[in-house]
Amino acid sequence: MRWLLVVLVTLVSFRCTHAPEAPPASGAPSSEATTPTWPEPEPPQLRLPDSVRPVRYALDLTLLPAEPTYAGTVTIDVDVREPVRQVWLHAQDLQITHASVLTGGRTLEARTVTATEGRLGLLLPETLGAGQAQLTLAFIGRADRERSQGLYAVEEGGESYLYTFFEPIDARRAFPCFDEPGFKVPWRLRFTVKQEHVALANHAVVSEEPLPGGLKRVTFAESRPMPSYLVAFVVGPFDLVDGGPIGRAHVPLRFIVPRGRGAETAYAVRVTPRLITLLEDFFDQTYPYEKLDVAVVPRFWGTMEHPGIVALGQPLTLIPPGEETQQRRKSYANIAIHELGHYWFGNVVTCQWWDDIWLNESLTSWLDQKITDQFEPGWLFELEGRSNSAAFAFETDSLTTTPPVRKPITTNDDIIGSFDNGTTYAKGAALLAMLEGWLGRDGVRDMLRAHVHKHAWGVATSEDFLATMSASLGPDAARVFRSYIDQPGVPRVSAELQCAAGKAPRLKLSQERYLPAGSSGTTAQTWNIPVCVRAGRGKDTTRACTLLTGATGELELPVSGCPSWLLLNADGTGYYRVGYSREQLAGLLSAPQGTRTTAEQLAFLADVRAAVDRGDLPLGEALKLVPATAADPHRLVLQSGTQLLSSIRRELLPEEDRQRYQAWLRELYGPRARALGWTPKPGESDDVKQVRNLLVGYVASAGDAALSQEANRLARAWLADRKSVNPETVWAALRVAASNGDRALFDTMLAQARATKDRNERSRLLATLGAFRDPAILKEALALVAGDAFDVRDTSGILRTAFYTPESRAQAWDFYTRNFDSLASKLRSDELNGFIEMVGELCDEKRRAEAEALLTPRVVNIEGGPRSLSRALESIRLCIEADRRHQPGVREFLRTRGKAGKKTAP
Repeated sequence: MRWLLVVLVTLVSFRCTHAPEAPPASGAPSSEATTPTWPEPEPPQLRLPDSVRPVRYALDLTLLPAEPTYAGTVTIDVDVREPVRQVWLHAQDLQITHASVLTGGRTLEARTVTATEGRLGLLLPETLGAGQAQLTLAFIGRADRERSQGLYAVEEGGESYLYTFFEPIDARRAFPCFDEPGFKVPWRLRFTVKQEHVALANHAVVSEEPLPGGLKRVTFAESRPMPSYLVAFVVGPFDLVDGGPIGRAHVPLRFIVPRGRGAETAYAVRVTPRLITLLEDFFDQTYPYEKLDVAVVPRFWGTMEHPGIVALGQPLTLIPPGEETQQRRKSYANIAIHELGHYWFGNVVTCQWWDDIWLNESLTSWLDQKITDQFEPGWLFELEGRSNSAAFAFETDSLTTTPPVRKPITTNDDIIGSFDNGTTYAKGAALLAMLEGWLGRDGVRDMLRAHVHKHAWGVATSEDFLATMSASLGPDAARVFRSYIDQPGVPRVSAELQCAAGKAPRLKLSQERYLPAGSSGTTAQTWNIPVCVRAGRGKDTTRACTLLTGATGELELPVSGCPSWLLLNADGTGYYRVGYSREQLAGLLSAPQGTRTTAEQLAFLADVRAAVDRGDLPLGEALKLVPATAADPHRLVLQSGTQLLSSIRRELLPEEDRQRYQAWLRELYGPRARALGWTPKPGESDDVKQVRNLLVGYVASAGDAALSQEANRLARAWLADRKSVNPETVWAALRVAASNGDRALFDTMLAQARATKDRNERSRLLATLGAFRDPAILKEALALVAGDAFDVRDTSGILRTAFYTPESRAQAWDFYTRNFDSLASKLRSDELNGFIEMVGELCDEKRRAEAEALLTPRVVNIEGGPRSLSRALESIRLCIEADRRHQPGVREFLRTRGKAGKKTAP
């Protein structure tokens, strides 16, 4: 979706060139006696000109999934706004067999010309006057069978199925169109398919007409306005599972699944109606379409918010009976909410251009946390999601190579790069959470409702959104948001407490850009920051907020006497790092138990880690806070402690210190992990299950003999009988068993990966092979990634697992350097960007130089690649600096085993 290598096909009439070509005229010769003169092609730089705009599409395709090609015709009603001799739209990897323009009752035969980045020009023999016209293009395309992009085919159970995935710029691979989000118009689709096949699309079927040769023609209702990237359809021998009526309008819900797999949708069928109700209640609007089909697509990739036919991956949606684990339930609910939330943030209201794709993704990322929390409060999803999302945004945003939320788009490369997880998704969501903490939840909700209502069935820009925000929440809210979305970076706020006799205490606030130690950036940057603080003496507290608009500012605290502790991010929602002085840290640590809410405690621990990364606090000192988090009853505080431990690069420690570190982990977490054990107890809450998932494998991987032995027993039992082990812990146990596994275990897991017909199980088994530590076995596992025995989309998990395992990273890196080119030939650019970003896990100068030499000449041919590489190289440089600063203190801390910190509360 977000993350294009050109597919080489036999029938290609478009080639990427630096100058357009004018092929021979297509279609019938001109009826005029004289040979027409053709204009010199003038392709647009990137965006299509506004001189010709689509008004309505009619798309007619013949779709036979087992055939290598398909034929189609698209008729586009257009509004010609000024006289033109050439019309530009998009088509890529298609063979155009005819093109014409109908105007004023006359048909003009067009000559086709191609330019780079999928641009298609129609050159006309005479000037096309302003007014209404109709373009007709006949073409032949090829379903992609390697990279699941555009119109793609997948084989399951000996049958072929067709699916679509067009965001952001792959609709042009399936049919000619004006492939930009701002061209939002109605579509009418008509397909010729096999009589026995199911054919479904965004809107309802209005007729099915039998045709000779065992075929039928399926015609769909005209759609609500939508851009090309939201057009979607599926064709194949699907089963349909009835989900009953949903929503206020009682529209039908169905699940579209490969033949024979309907029973695995039981959980999704049960909960999806409630998800729609929660979304309707949030927006106070009826579900906006006449049906909801859930196309259960083969992989996680392909999940997409198509109107009326949302795509959700098989790993999410197909859960075999008895395997409805807490993690699988949570994943389905949250991702389904995200994609269905796009029906309002993205479909009803669509961004006008890709620089504002953050409007779709940030708003929906914020929403999915909130609605998932309402769906199942016991998961603590909003609190955890907000904390993790902000942490991810802060980490990404602290790099100087990270762009702002609203990104300039001047190339296709920029379009691909605009789907940046850390900023486009996580940062925008965190900014909305900050607004809620400052101005209140109801006000933000009402503002978002107003935005959707005002721009319904149209397009919107950042300026439109900020105008609504200003009207609903006040001009200050819009100024705050603008200062964050138009510039990159994380603010750092610090405060000096001033207490004078007879006067209210005051805070002298200051702000600068937060940068980790070793960064080449400058701190001279300011934002409009809503700063909310809590202060108190003992348990008596007061809360106050101010808008910090300059480098410095002041805030009066409405409290008598000088406070003994000061929390500079009340509620933990501010999008800024806090720079606490040592005195302020000591005051917070000595404050009474319960002074901080869980959200504030999570933000405080994140600020401690940020102080470590900035070089303000030695990591060896920060580690003294971890023992108290290990004993904390709250799962998210416990989790934050383990995240602080991730600052230790254990593979860089000397062997004796590595052993001390492992022993310390067993001492901290072992008793709780062993008490939980691998197997869930009857009646156990989801929260306890999540603590088990966090701790038991963690402690077993740290060398706990009893837990490791039990993991090995459970893994072998499951491999022998799938029903013999509780599914909640199977995959963690397999991972631990593999890390200590022998050749026999490897052979068994590989054989079962070959044998299974379940793609999800196959990919997870293969990814687990990357956890084997024995170099000879791991070498064999990695060879599968480069081989042809499996689809590389299933085996790539082997490399990821090995790369993110410190003990095997060196071997994985060696494989990576030798096989990058062969992998690049099989993967889409978004997948390759993920491989490039992995390089940021390296942490030594030799490998940094190797990565730069290997990837620099290659990323120029990968959309989004240059940005991913620059970010990865910056991460490596910062890691090298952090290790130089912190390793001596960490080694000293481990030699004392952190015992002095046991009584220190976080």
